[in-house]
Amino acid sequence: MYRGLKLGPDNPANRFRLEETKGVLFLDSLRRKVGDDRFFALMSEFFTAHAAATVAAQSFLEKAGVPFEFSEPEDGPAYLLTDIYRRLATAILVYGTGREAGANRYAAEQIQSRLLDDYESAVPICKDFEVSDELLRHRDVIFIGRPEANSALAAWAGRIGLDYPGAAFRIDSAIHASERKALLLAARNPFDPAHMVLVVAGNSALRTVKAWNAGLTQTEYLVLDDGKPPRSGFHRP
Repeated sequence: MYRGLKLGPDNPANRFRLEETKGVLFLDSLRRKVGDDRFFALMSEFFTAHAAATVAAQSFLEKAGVPFEFSEPEDGPAYLLTDIYRRLATAILVYGTGREAGANRYAAEQIQSRLLDDYESAVPICKDFEVSDELLRHRDVIFIGRPEANSALAAWAGRIGLDYPGAAFRIDSAIHASERKALLLAARNPFDPAHMVLVVAGNSALRTVKAWNAGLTQTEYLVLDDGKPPRSGFHRP
């Protein structure tokens, strides 16, 4: 998905995907504007009332009482978590060895195994100290472990809008410091925006290991809290 109406390549499939993503962004904006209670009540009432009918988007907008507003963000590509599945041929797993190295390596190996089983793609694994900006420049990078545990991710954190000092992270103005929490975040590769970054990190070793099991969604981030529903959204660094 490309921001600023930049498609690569410009074809019907990508144009459809762009319009679909605009709808997702609009719904996310609407939820933030009216609040969760009103938003989910609106969705439930509308789809219950029209379950057996074919409706146009305008019908939903009239029910919501809001116009369709979509402001183009800054130029350059943006990515959703699920985009990594289409990029496995150029992906690489980089796990942290600074802290919790055993857990990070185990998480990387489990992800590698799942991707091989599900997509028949053998994604290579590297340690954080084995990689360089040049090596990762034209790759889709999956970082395993938070910045204090992963030196390669720490070097890129500021470039990808990741605020993750120590064992706590901040996203969309909220601080998440519980050891039960983890973060999945999609971002641009800062050296080649035609490629993406996917961060898989927990505030503890166990949460890093379990983070991938939550599943990826068509959002830019997921905040995971053990035993609670994930919180998803679109990141505004």
